[in-house]
Amino acid sequence: KIGRNPSTQTHLRHLVDHAALCEVEPEEDIARVAAVRRALGPQAKLMVDVNCAWSPSFAIEMGRALEPYKLYWIEEPVATDDIDGSARVADALATPIAGYETEIGLYGFRELITRGAVDIVQPDIAWAGGFSECRRIAALAQAHHLMVAPHAFASAVTLAASLHFIASIPNGLVLEFDQNPNALRDELLKEPIHIDSDGMIRLTERPGLGIELDRGAVERYRAE
Repeated sequence: KIGRNPSTQTHLRHLVDHAALCEVEPEEDIARVAAVRRALGPQAKLMVDVNCAWSPSFAIEMGRALEPYKLYWIEEPVATDDIDGSARVADALATPIAGYETEIGLYGFRELITRGAVDIVQPDIAWAGGFSECRRIAALAQAHHLMVAPHAFASAVTLAASLHFIASIPNGLVLEFDQNPNALRDELLKEPIHIDSDGMIRLTERPGLGIELDRGAVERYRAE
């Protein structure tokens, strides 16, 4: 609420007039996807992550516009709690719908799965309830002939746990491996997790997660 303060009203008008957010038009997004597809070639798997930003109607419109670029999936096209909306999108598009990383627990994913809101199931082991709950989610997905592609976008510990999780289920598809700079992923372990030249990761056979923290890195990034 801004009340009757003229300076506040003027300031808000300035923000509206000079806003830099949300200036990208749909045509620009489509052009970017087209450019990436050209660069990758026809065989590479290309996904689009919407981060829950679209309405169901706009997701359907954009999904159809992107169909020529043969997306492997569209991730989180609508809000996580808009299960009916996601089901509408999944039903309307040939491109698989993946999601939803912020959903919590078996019963949340039960709604997504049984109501046809997702084609690819994406629990996050740190948010969805740990190993046991994620394995239950994976079992439910398997019962509906769906693959699981866990979300993993945090520390090296979460990444290691997610690797063990996907290796333990019969319907694991792929695991994302973020390539943005992240000290808590790249520096936190004595032996960092590396991808082989063929895109695979060999799991350690050591007990537990098979990782050892670099105590120097822990101290370096420890919050007071």
